[in-house]
Amino acid sequence: MFSDVVDELIGLSDAELVARIEANELERRRHDAEMSAALAVAKGRGVHAVDGHRSMAAFCRARLNWSNTEAARRLGLARAVDDIEGLGDAWFDGHLGSPQAVMLSMANANRRVADRLNEFAPRLLEHAEQMPYPDFATVVDHFVSRADEDGSHDDRDAAIAGRRARAVDAGGTLDLRASGGDGLVSAEIVAILERFTQIEYQHDLEARRLEHGELADGFQLARIDRRRQFDALIAIFRAAAKAGDVGTVAEPLVNVVIDAATWGRMLHAAGLSSSTDLDGRPIDPFTGLANTEADRLVGDLTGFDSRMCETTSGTSLHPHDVLRAALAGHVRRVVADSERVVIDLGRRQRLFTGSARQAAMLLIKRCEHAGCELPANWCQVDHHDEWARDHGRTDQNNSDVLCGSNNTHKHEHRWRIRRALNGSSYTVREDGTIILPVGARPPDFADDDAPGDPDGFDEDAPDFVARQVISARSRVAGIRRPRAA
Repeated sequence: MFSDVVDELIGLSDAELVARIEANELERRRHDAEMSAALAVAKGRGVHAVDGHRSMAAFCRARLNWSNTEAARRLGLARAVDDIEGLGDAWFDGHLGSPQAVMLSMANANRRVADRLNEFAPRLLEHAEQMPYPDFATVVDHFVSRADEDGSHDDRDAAIAGRRARAVDAGGTLDLRASGGDGLVSAEIVAILERFTQIEYQHDLEARRLEHGELADGFQLARIDRRRQFDALIAIFRAAAKAGDVGTVAEPLVNVVIDAATWGRMLHAAGLSSSTDLDGRPIDPFTGLANTEADRLVGDLTGFDSRMCETTSGTSLHPHDVLRAALAGHVRRVVADSERVVIDLGRRQRLFTGSARQAAMLLIKRCEHAGCELPANWCQVDHHDEWARDHGRTDQNNSDVLCGSNNTHKHEHRWRIRRALNGSSYTVREDGTIILPVGARPPDFADDDAPGDPDGFDEDAPDFVARQVISARSRVAGIRRPRAA
């Protein structure tokens, strides 16, 4: 009985309960992968016709009592398992979960993209295993936009053409809705709302402190987050009404990060850079290569997972929107090199401040601790290798972006952040165990971080794989970041 299961779970220790949750997740992944394979086989045999169903969707509604949405999702996964080499194995073996499989099935549903999926499936499946889901979704979006540039452009144009907004009184309450526009507009509006919401949050903190003094932390804030967001939205409108000249351009709220190769291709496409060498021979304006070789590289997708054309909050942008914003001067543009490094300040200062702090946070979207979703601009920048103990440098390569709580926890428990060859940062406990997602295999580390290194970790330490949790976010997909000297 279910009540017996509940009683059993209540009696488990914390470690046993975590192990039970992870075991259930791995078992669910096996069952989901098997169900997808079964549906693919059933569709191939046409078993839906046995009872007169016109489609597998009708079969799923009749025999499994699924909704239309669930039937479409499951059948899409069945097609993906059948089409994408290695997906079924990785899923069945527990190396990735349903959210990652669904993301790949959505890419597979785009016929203009599906033909290229198998070519890059090994890299995508590796990212699915090692990256937190939001970062993996960004990588897949980059792949789709590169493989189907015309389709991505059409979607963007449709969103811009279909933009709409309304604010009406609905029975004495405000009904405010807006949709459409490009990614840059979306990122800007979200950034403005976050800034004003943070102001409301600070107001609540101050009000609580004034009312309760030193005991303030033990009391709830006056408003929950969604109410602060509503009040922040009202504050935005009122601030705009008081601003006077609505055409005044304020300090940029959005940082756009774009890699050098994408920036060069964008300038070339817009005709804003030279297309010939000193002898008048046609060349690629960014690479300096002959046009025939450059054309081959432009169509090459091998670097899709190292390309960046997005805001620092993770909103993907079309290069045309970046160019428009750059020409208008409404954004602060950051062109990163092939290793995604913005600046290097060396060991000249103790704390991450000013441009060093900005550079450390430009490529980080949120707190780097496992599962934490606090935005990076609410976080602290700390040293990857300790400044005092390990003579760590104050530069982008030696930075960790953590919220105050997780930064304190890291120091109190003597945890270390180690960067693997896949570009991801991982938290290593004091006993040498790595915090990993359930089902994820331990990554490869550089020699100085290898097992047996005094400052590294021990693969043979107890509970190395059993206590897998969630990995820290990936800094660079598939690219080794050099360690600071």
